[in-house]
Amino acid sequence: MAVKNTVSMQDIADELGVSKVTVSKALNGKDGVSEEMKERILQKAEQYGYILPDYGQRKAKKVAIIMSDRFNSGDAGRFYMGMYGAIMNELRRANCSGMMITPNIDSLDRDMETIEMPGFFDGLIFLGILEKDVRQRIARVPLPKVFVDVYDEKHHSDSVVTENIYSTYELTSYLIGKGHKDIGFVGTIGTTTSINDRYLGYFRAMLEQGMKPDKIWLISDRSEAGQAIVLKLPEKLPTAFVCNCDETAFRLVKALNARGVKVPEEVSIASFDNDIYAELCEPKLTTVAVNIDEIGRTAARRMVRHMEKPEKTGGDVFRVPGKIIFRDSVRDLT
Repeated sequence: MAVKNTVSMQDIADELGVSKVTVSKALNGKDGVSEEMKERILQKAEQYGYILPDYGQRKAKKVAIIMSDRFNSGDAGRFYMGMYGAIMNELRRANCSGMMITPNIDSLDRDMETIEMPGFFDGLIFLGILEKDVRQRIARVPLPKVFVDVYDEKHHSDSVVTENIYSTYELTSYLIGKGHKDIGFVGTIGTTTSINDRYLGYFRAMLEQGMKPDKIWLISDRSEAGQAIVLKLPEKLPTAFVCNCDETAFRLVKALNARGVKVPEEVSIASFDNDIYAELCEPKLTTVAVNIDEIGRTAARRMVRHMEKPEKTGGDVFRVPGKIIFRDSVRDLT
């Protein structure tokens, strides 16, 4: 027995203020609808529980999901495996399959044999940052590509990322609204696109309020290879820090406590990700929650589209908004 929708295309059209024809085109993968509107329609359909078209008549396609082996465990592993799960769920909805490959320099030749096997894969999803040599070699494979949580350096393929700049702008503005004027940033600039974007959001919020960030309060948290390093705190501390991620914020709280500095009584902290460290930290962290599921779904939808229409070029950046979760790590100075 066929499953029927209790929500109609007209319901979705009315909600978004578009025509039923527009909704039909978006849900059936047809041309004539902007990418932004198509994503809005798909999101609304999923929100309403609308059953998308049966893709069973399509030839099943297979996607390689490429992720660094250093993300196989720990907090980064939980973060990216959450995205991986969302990608796989969306691919299955489109009658596609996925296979994770975790290449490194030692395994690259063997992995390339699999990736380049004629007809074995129909597309590649890059999940997070890869070692430069690995990324450059795989990127030359002539298949549709989507980059997740990282930008395509050549801007030839779609990228799906968190809205890092605006989210950190809002987070910094929240601290300013609580009376903080001396605000530092913790994160090694230049190591990841996410950190760069989050610093830009912090920097913009400070400048818009006529506040010039002090260089002594710009603290590195990792090496160029991405390994955590000891946080070197200046003698004079600001009243607040914006941290590029919750793990770094967790370590910052420990470092401040070791100096006898209380959080948030003496120094407030706000961060990014809303992962397990935000809950484990004492006090619990005010942080930006990353919409892992929506990032994964969007990446999979873009990949399905490019596999169906490989002649369509990519190069668009899809930014998924985050949401500030207010907890106990910020003191109100007003």
